[in-house]
Amino acid sequence: MDIPHGLGYWTADEAAECLPISHELSRRLWQLLEVAAQGNMKPRGGDGSDGTTEEPIVSDEYDDNMEAIWPLLSEAEQTEIAQAYNKERGE
Repeated sequence: MDIPHGLGYWTADEAAECLPISHELSRRLWQLLEVAAQGNMKPRGGDGSDGTTEEPIVSDEYDDNMEAIWPLLSEAEQTEIAQAYNKERGE
């Protein structure tokens, strides 16, 4: 399943906390975020002077965004997240 347009801008923790998904799936996203923390995570907040950013960055170079995590999810997990995301958008 392809990731819904716009969800790639979200980080795994944003999806876990903001989407109406099951507790188990939320926990799974947090686990994947811990794995991403060992890799290359998007800098958090700031004014840009220390390598951080205020704006979301969608790039394959960051491992904590949903676009990077999406292939690690099962089809059932992807479906649950996509349905929750579309519901939140009113689709």
